[in-house]
Amino acid sequence: MIAQFIANIRLGRIDARTLVTYRNVAESFLVKGLSVLIGFVAVPLTLRYIAMSEFGIWMTITSLASWFSLVDVSFGNGLRNSLVAYFGTGDNQTARQYVSTTYALSGVVALVLIALIVGVNCYTSWCAMFNIETANPAQLDAIITYTLIGFSVQLFLKPVNAILLANQRAAFVGWILLAINALTLICLYAAMQLTSSSLLTMAHIYTLAPLVVYGVISLYLFSRNYAVIAPRLRSVRRSLTREMFSKGGQFFVLQLISVLVFTAGGLFISYFVGSGQVGPYSIVNKYFGVVIMLYGIVITPYWSAFTDAYTKNDRAWIVRTMGQLNKVSALMVVLVLVMLLAARIVLPLWLRTELDVSTEMLVWTALYTVSYIYLSNYNSFVNGVGQIKGLVIISVVGVVAYIALVTFMFRYAQLGPVSVVLAGTAWNSTILFVCWRKYRKLVRNMPSPNPQTKPNLTT
Repeated sequence: MIAQFIANIRLGRIDARTLVTYRNVAESFLVKGLSVLIGFVAVPLTLRYIAMSEFGIWMTITSLASWFSLVDVSFGNGLRNSLVAYFGTGDNQTARQYVSTTYALSGVVALVLIALIVGVNCYTSWCAMFNIETANPAQLDAIITYTLIGFSVQLFLKPVNAILLANQRAAFVGWILLAINALTLICLYAAMQLTSSSLLTMAHIYTLAPLVVYGVISLYLFSRNYAVIAPRLRSVRRSLTREMFSKGGQFFVLQLISVLVFTAGGLFISYFVGSGQVGPYSIVNKYFGVVIMLYGIVITPYWSAFTDAYTKNDRAWIVRTMGQLNKVSALMVVLVLVMLLAARIVLPLWLRTELDVSTEMLVWTALYTVSYIYLSNYNSFVNGVGQIKGLVIISVVGVVAYIALVTFMFRYAQLGPVSVVLAGTAWNSTILFVCWRKYRKLVRNMPSPNPQTKPNLTT
């Protein structure tokens, strides 16, 4: 992709859409590279601040909290696809109505979630629900409730990400995440120097840092760059609610299933074998997750770019771009293989302690990573063009099979924590095939500028 990019610049034939996408990728590599570095530093610091058993508990809490982010992503993805067209036409009034309605819906949902969280905490125990082992369940229940409320409040602030992505400013979203990670790391280091080991302090750091950053960034952007579409109460339109719920509802189902498959592994492990097994699994996930994060830098700008290209019937660009993405994916596979071979050396050096993890966990997490990377290409296209109804139906059926498979592997096959990785790899492979078929069908049926020329659909 890099060689092609340089050649196109020299020949003066690179199009504006590709140039914007490449610029986002290049800037994002710098930003996400720093984020990866901060993430790597944060893990050993966390293990110095709290014990491995508490680290497993904290990973279980964050897995649970990640479920609440799906509401933001659902409405955000619906807003993102809607805004792409309005940024192209300059219809600021309609764009403001969509933005305002999205913020209003996000605020209402956040309040409902907070009420549900408080209600659950009053009538049951989070620790009992997810089999979390702790000497003080009441205190941990309070910490979980506090953390979940904090994540719910974030829902009201995070639609700004969708606006930036719709405007093809994915790199700016990366800067926001970098600021959150940097502030979190600074606070974590300060806590190590000033306080004793405490999960409550961890909850304060990881809950308040995003709220501060998103609050400041939102005020800045809506007072300057996006003042003409800044949310206003009088711009909220009930007539758009149904459309937003329709688009957001489909994305909600997909995100609910994605969160279950991609981030709930710690919850399954905690439920079936105890939170003590969550720590090693989470660390291996973070290790190979570097590749997923790096590839996320590449693929994220293409969602809105695919939306724009599909709207303009630019079939040639879509096919050419998908071929380039698959080539980059092949390079990522090589990186995953190198990381797998070096894992036994790198992990102790990184953590500054030995990690008891099976070879099976390392191998299957590597395969899971490969399947996730290739899925990202076709999933970004299908989501970007908004053709997700069939995918929703297949995903609903598939997630039932996924849960059944995880349960069978834990209870009857006795495979332990590797069960969630095995089931996740099977899930990725299935959805990859579905999205690939959908991609071929949609591209084949697009109007062609030259009816005598048919695209090469080998990608």
